[in-house]
Amino acid sequence: MSVHLTLQKSYGCKGDYDKTIAIQKCGNYPYELTLRFAQCCLRCGACFAAGYSWFDKFGNNKRVRSNIPIEQIIADFQAILNPPFPHINYNWMRILGGEPLLNDRYIEYLLETLIKLSTIDANKFNNGIIIQTNGIHIGKGNTNILKNKLIELYKKNPKVVVVIEISIKGTNPEEFKLISNPEGKLFSGLQRFEFSTRLEEALFKYNIQSYYKLKELELPNLRPTIIAGYGISESFLLTEGRSPKSTMTILFDTDTPTYHPSLWSDNFKRLYNDFINDWKEFDNMFSKMPMYGIKDQFNYGWVRPAIGRTKKIYKGRFYDADYVTHRNPSVESKFKDILEKFFLKSNQEYYSTLIRR
Repeated sequence: MSVHLTLQKSYGCKGDYDKTIAIQKCGNYPYELTLRFAQCCLRCGACFAAGYSWFDKFGNNKRVRSNIPIEQIIADFQAILNPPFPHINYNWMRILGGEPLLNDRYIEYLLETLIKLSTIDANKFNNGIIIQTNGIHIGKGNTNILKNKLIELYKKNPKVVVVIEISIKGTNPEEFKLISNPEGKLFSGLQRFEFSTRLEEALFKYNIQSYYKLKELELPNLRPTIIAGYGISESFLLTEGRSPKSTMTILFDTDTPTYHPSLWSDNFKRLYNDFINDWKEFDNMFSKMPMYGIKDQFNYGWVRPAIGRTKKIYKGRFYDADYVTHRNPSVESKFKDILEKFFLKSNQEYYSTLIRR
């Protein structure tokens, strides 16, 4: 079983995408270190990483490599410890996808890597690791390898905190399908199949359950958390509606944005309330649930193509107030309801809070 990584290059560096670990511009200077996986078990319509995540795209991506020896990752990490890079500590290490916890092989590969990196110099990433996942594999109960490796990591370096951030893809099974598989097909093992009601309900259940499966591990170096994926536009969230760059969302129906409280299933309500109770004493920002929105906040080269692809997929179910023939006051008024339940902070504030001791 292969493990696929997406090659990168460090921010500000010229040359090819040929590094497994790189410095990326996220948060304040000196930014973050990232390790980026490829391939995912979902096919989210608003995914900015579709080119190396979707099952029908990642195999043809020139930056994707399979079964890279862990020793190469170690070498790329050690290169960052030396000139020409400054001898400074980065804000955190973030593990992105694709899907880093796609299966047991991915988990073993990732955790073996993190154990070795943490043994070399965890101060270089501020003793903080953030793994971003959809949690599907974990939600099925596949936690043994993860548990054993996290225990091993703790024995090697008890200072390292591992945050596993689960992206929740909707508040009910139908919304889960709309967000994670809008074109109606997914990839399972080696076969493509049509999305069925039974399947969408099962995947939604695993997505929700993953938070509880991680909590059950009760490990001192593990910090499970959740975040809503692909809600309203990020600039609307960050400015709390005061001065957004855009007013965008995926519509559940004619007048209702995804994640609106009127759509919440009982399972999502329970998850939301349990999460708030778990985290509100850690920091008062967690009196609400965090949300990643439609990415309109940054002027990176991939933003416009990603939004354009999202609009093409969702057609009339993608609401953009700047381009609709007639604005919909009912839709836009419901953005306020979402702001009452969800928040987004700057990357620096949010991620540094997640890894805080």
